[in-house]
Amino acid sequence: MRVAIGFLLAIGLAGVVHAEDGRRIIAVDVSGASTIAKETILAKVQTKPGAPYNDSMVSEDIRRLFALGYFTDVRADLEDLPDGLKLIFVVVEKPTISSLQVQGNHALPRAKLLELLGISKGTLYDPRKVKEGIDAIKAEYARRGFSQAEVVSRVDSQPTDNVAVLHLLVDEGVRLRIAQILIEGNQAFSDRRIRKLLKTKRRRWLLPGLYTEQVVEEDVERIRTFYHKHGYQDVEVTKQVYRDPSGKGLLIHFTIVEGLQHRVGTVRLEGAVLFPEPELRKTIALKPGTVFNDETLQEDLRLLKQYYGDRGYIHAQVAADPQLDPTTKRVNLTYRMTENELVYVNRIDIQGNLRTKDIVVRREMRIYPGESFNGAKIRKSLDRLYNLGYFEEVNVDTEPTSASDHEDLIVQVKESKTGSFSFGGGFSSVDRLVGLVELEQRNFDWKNFPNFTGAGQDLRLRAEIGTVRRFFDLSFTEPWIFGYPLSFGLDAFNRTRLRSRNLGLAFEEQRRGGGLRLGKEFADVLQVNLSHEVFRTVISDVVSEASADLKAEEGTNTISASGLSVSFDKRNNRFDPTRGYFLFSSADLAGGIVGGDKDFYRVQGGTSTYLPHFDRFVLETRLRTGIVKAYGDSDEVPIFERFFGGGSGTIRGFRERRVGPRDPLSNDPIGGEASMTGSVEEVITLIKDERGRSILKGSVFYDVGNVWRRVDQFAESFRSGVGVGTRVNTPIGPVRLDLGFPVSNVGDGGHKPRLHFNVSRSF
Repeated sequence: MRVAIGFLLAIGLAGVVHAEDGRRIIAVDVSGASTIAKETILAKVQTKPGAPYNDSMVSEDIRRLFALGYFTDVRADLEDLPDGLKLIFVVVEKPTISSLQVQGNHALPRAKLLELLGISKGTLYDPRKVKEGIDAIKAEYARRGFSQAEVVSRVDSQPTDNVAVLHLLVDEGVRLRIAQILIEGNQAFSDRRIRKLLKTKRRRWLLPGLYTEQVVEEDVERIRTFYHKHGYQDVEVTKQVYRDPSGKGLLIHFTIVEGLQHRVGTVRLEGAVLFPEPELRKTIALKPGTVFNDETLQEDLRLLKQYYGDRGYIHAQVAADPQLDPTTKRVNLTYRMTENELVYVNRIDIQGNLRTKDIVVRREMRIYPGESFNGAKIRKSLDRLYNLGYFEEVNVDTEPTSASDHEDLIVQVKESKTGSFSFGGGFSSVDRLVGLVELEQRNFDWKNFPNFTGAGQDLRLRAEIGTVRRFFDLSFTEPWIFGYPLSFGLDAFNRTRLRSRNLGLAFEEQRRGGGLRLGKEFADVLQVNLSHEVFRTVISDVVSEASADLKAEEGTNTISASGLSVSFDKRNNRFDPTRGYFLFSSADLAGGIVGGDKDFYRVQGGTSTYLPHFDRFVLETRLRTGIVKAYGDSDEVPIFERFFGGGSGTIRGFRERRVGPRDPLSNDPIGGEASMTGSVEEVITLIKDERGRSILKGSVFYDVGNVWRRVDQFAESFRSGVGVGTRVNTPIGPVRLDLGFPVSNVGDGGHKPRLHFNVSRSF
């Protein structure tokens, strides 16, 4: 092909060597193009009218036109005109595919084959693209068990019309299934243990047992990695594939030569002067007698380097020298430390924050200029920056300065979207149909006109209108008031819940008011908040068959309540925790010295724990309890301040608000003075995105608890439910679906399962 092109170039150029020196090109044209527009061709040509003729430039133009991939031949002709030269590029276009014919396919439909081929009727014939498409088709056949499938192409050209018919000839072969998998040579581990490692499975029950060469090769590597992890560094794994006499089944034979299991002999530390050797040895997992493997060795090196880095020796070097003792057949380890000097933080440079002010980032840092580098403090700073929710990525690096023992700390952030205008709808088992409009800026700055971003304030305007509720809320939070680490917040709300017997609402409730919040964080994990709310509540439209006690709740009351809450947060991520725990307690006082029409106090507490295990599993436990009691001039706690149980937020498997005391006449829930709910949930992450964030989770759960009418009845009896659930993060918001089965019977549906679901707002 290259010889032919060279020959054509020579012929083309032969026609232009007679051009007179100094003659100019007065016109550039194209001949032979019917499918490709002349404008497209001339756009790639460097030679323009008015320029002097240049052999090398014309040659380059020919190469450029060939590179378009549209032509089988390109040459340049010259035509002498009175005023100069006319340059004509003569092209021969590749044939256009007039139709595609497929023969021999059975397992894959014609539409699927053409989709994989990636070529359609009306496109130019390109042998390279045809080969790529055939490779994709053969790969799909192999994935479906037709590993011997062959696909070839044939082109029937019609030169008069410059069109071609592309034929795909398919020989699918026999669909090979795995009849048996044999494992030989394994002494340290059972066949069953090895088989669990394999993705290749023999045909059995619903398993198709399809053979894929790539998967079998990966299985060989899985076995080898497994043995390396258990100290068999010299293991050899091979595989052979046989066809059974019928020709329709395969036998996969894995042969393992285990070799010796290597264990650790002696462990020495060299060069460790700054820190006690016993402390360094605590970080090492490879101790005398333990199984040696390179993966653990690399982790030991990382932990030793981290130990030094956490104490300011960020340039400490740690190397390992493993030596096999031929006598004992054990690996003697020597860790060599080069400690280097202590390094201090010179300055902290914030980069990448286009909208967020430097101070917002700096006030989350837990390491400061003048301090020695501390890895633990840097990791804590990164966690705090991520938990702000302002940044997609946060990375740190160091940069040398003129002083060898001082370096700059570079904090590189990539900002995420913090403002949103949300509108949409949802449907849930709690609120039925809900419409939403929300304006939120989580990185608000009321001084920064007209952008209003960058100071880390939180502003939210929210309206929810549904078949059950009418909520209108305004909230503003300043996390650092007057430059001090004190958060201050303002809230205003107008909330109405309509009567719904299906949801255990035997009355209509309207609440209007607002509140103030003041908070302080201690030691990065302890949060203390003070709050005060004043609101007016109207209870109306009580069901006609209700008892006198329930009807007595009708009317208007002004509630004034002050509260104190304390929380202790050790979760690794407050948005999607997978490790740690969270504790909280709160106390509220209404009436009395703070005024209002009702006198009551409320005490609540709870905990959540997250225990990761088996890579993608997290065991979540939750416990919530509380009491509310009237005092002073009030004989009863208002119904809108009592506890209710049942449903997705408390005990799944039961109808909303249906666990707890009932009105004796209407049988509607009336709430209680004491409540306790607990949950144990095993959660597995099924799908993650490229940044490791969960997209799809599944779970099994057990909920238990109850609501008691009086405080002195606390913990007398319990209700429980079990079930399965799923959580999906979608572009429109999180979706949660739980199927609960009531273990206890409260008279509403017996032991029938109940579906709890929630589709959140769209963004």
